[in-house]
Amino acid sequence: MKITKWKIHQKEVVLTAHVFRYQKVKSESPTTNQVGDFDVVQCLNWVNVIAFNDKDECLLVKQYRHGIEDVTIEIPGGAVHHGEDPLLAAKRELREETGHSANRWLHLGRVDANPAFMNNACDTYLALDAIKTHELELDPFEEIEVVYKSKNEIRSMILNREITHSLVVAAFYLFEFGCTEA
Repeated sequence: MKITKWKIHQKEVVLTAHVFRYQKVKSESPTTNQVGDFDVVQCLNWVNVIAFNDKDECLLVKQYRHGIEDVTIEIPGGAVHHGEDPLLAAKRELREETGHSANRWLHLGRVDANPAFMNNACDTYLALDAIKTHELELDPFEEIEVVYKSKNEIRSMILNREITHSLVVAAFYLFEFGCTEA
């Protein structure tokens, strides 16, 4: 059986929230002609930044996450505003969340956040020779602690489940296996 795109019959926005829109979508299978209702969460695209300073330390951010009601260890990242270039968003997020800037940037790749029910993608960038240039520029409800770790420490943190954010783990996978100029 060859899998192909389904036919969309109807889309209805059920809820518009601060960071997403929830849609009910009625779609038809081209294989069975069955029609079903599906949930789709529309979100802005996202960027993540793996940044290293001149000591070969990776900049990580600790912050409280309401979804899991716990503190996480992640890399700088955030939403790409409508019409914004993802690289510019990555540079903005690195500066805002860590106070660092970098002149050397590489695009590591793009992943879909969760295509089962979400429509957004996440671009990951590598920032090299990051230096402290600013104070943190946090959003009103952001509380961030910047920490510095070696590559070996990060590998251990992923294996020990100290780093659990799926898009951050995917970013480090791209760091190991992919890399193109930004």
